[in-house]
Amino acid sequence: MTYQTQAEQFLSNVFTGELDAALAACADDVVFISTRPDASERVAAYGSHVGHEGARRFFQIFADTLEPGEFEVQATIAQGAHVVMYGRLKHTARATGRPFASDWALIMRFNDDGKLALYHFYEDTAALEWALGVGA
Repeated sequence: MTYQTQAEQFLSNVFTGELDAALAACADDVVFISTRPDASERVAAYGSHVGHEGARRFFQIFADTLEPGEFEVQATIAQGAHVVMYGRLKHTARATGRPFASDWALIMRFNDDGKLALYHFYEDTAALEWALGVGA
């Protein structure tokens, strides 16, 4: 199985609620980053979430914060142990009911043993903070 196929399967498992299957494809010390590696008091998803428990926390924060909506993958690029995806999303902030629309990009890196080691998701933080009602 190629890293691109693994990345696509990982996202499929996450989106269908098969988190245990998704985590089985992750290294024990996997790192999940939502845009910024440093934690924030204003946006719970920001920061580095490490290991399987960190990954569970990462996805739980997403579920608690946003009502999933559209998630379009426009392209996937794979080179070596890295897979990059990008596209467009539109969710709704649970706390405010405001829409959150953004272009997004995702960088995934896999270890030599084929396990996901890094999941770094990029999105429009100004739009996210506005939707959550926590903007400056």
